[in-house]
Amino acid sequence: MRRIQAALLAAAMALGMAGCSVFGSAPQATATPQPTPTAAPTPTPEPTPTPTPGVNPLTGQADPEGALNGKRPVAVQIRTGDGTLPQWGIASADVIIEGVTEGYNAGMMAIFASADRISKAGPVGPGRDLMLQFALPLNAVPVHIDKNTYAYNLLNVLSYQDVDGFHAGTAAFAFDDGRQASGYREENCWYTTGDLVKAGMSLYGASTDGQTIQLFDFGDRADPAARNGTELHVTFAEGDTESFYYSVNDGVYFKTNPDGSQAMDVDAGQQASFTNLFVLYASSGIKDDGYTRQYDLTGGTGLYLTDGAWQEIRWQKGDATAPLVLTDLEGNSLKVNPGKSFIAIWGGYYGQALSVRAEDGAEQTLPAKPALLGSGVSDEAAAQAEQDYDAYQAELAAQLATPTPAPEGDAAGSDAG
Repeated sequence: MRRIQAALLAAAMALGMAGCSVFGSAPQATATPQPTPTAAPTPTPEPTPTPTPGVNPLTGQADPEGALNGKRPVAVQIRTGDGTLPQWGIASADVIIEGVTEGYNAGMMAIFASADRISKAGPVGPGRDLMLQFALPLNAVPVHIDKNTYAYNLLNVLSYQDVDGFHAGTAAFAFDDGRQASGYREENCWYTTGDLVKAGMSLYGASTDGQTIQLFDFGDRADPAARNGTELHVTFAEGDTESFYYSVNDGVYFKTNPDGSQAMDVDAGQQASFTNLFVLYASSGIKDDGYTRQYDLTGGTGLYLTDGAWQEIRWQKGDATAPLVLTDLEGNSLKVNPGKSFIAIWGGYYGQALSVRAEDGAEQTLPAKPALLGSGVSDEAAAQAEQDYDAYQAELAAQLATPTPAPEGDAAGSDAG
């Protein structure tokens, strides 16, 4: 399994790292063949909530000066994994979405209610279709450096304009020389700002002005009867567990990195925190390239944590242009506390895990994990593959530990020659 995992990771990194070089005026990318669709059908818009004037449509919090009126959200793909920490913008973003996109890598998207709310965001990563399917219904501006074939095709079919460093270059992205000088790899040094995003959109004759929808049905909730959800641990892969700890004094969940350190936003100088945590259970499998994750995004069950408590929820979505709709188990619209949100897309396949703990440390009984798609690998098959690989490694180690007899005539002290 780990050999398979290493191969998947290598392929994902080959795509993800392909677009960043300081040798030239713009980030570069590999020339991945990208099929052009024969037609660009106009998507049928679905009924969506109208944002309340004077309210941030992504957080439900007050926007008394109306600074967000008529402003499109901006969705920045953030690089994750080895060598990417600390990141920029994760504490100031209004919404963070995270889920495995390729192999066993969890990708991250930071969504800001407008370009004006972005001081610095990055390191900027390649676009992924999983994240785009949550950003496009918001009329958000997608921002990334390069993108895989699936993201390319999705945007192309919908005639949806993004800001891609592969084309926009340094008009929309900047390079942090100090970060590179301190030892970071080049691909982990690119970032963007609100002004750079606006400049990037202007290259295409497009704008960051426009309307969006209200993300959730926001409203104040009653205090929970018990704090049965003060910790959330989402394991996306071996060695990649995102954890969240509720602070009664602050009323938010603070995020930690897989190594247990605080998830710091180096630009804001503070730890990322969220009023709302969502885990969306989504049946998953593998796309036809053999390593990009496929998800059923029509809907499913899930978890909602807020105020130190959790509940089971239902979610619906549909195609790439359909908004996310949340309900309780009775089908009533889910009332969501105003504040920032973290959304995890969780397939529950082999190697993934989920844990919620109460204030007293008691582990909670959670809904059953989602079923695999037809292209998924069963737990039994994955476990067997891991056993086979471990046995192979043990056999190889034993062979290497056994001294090889020296050929005749080559013994030490011989007079050969």
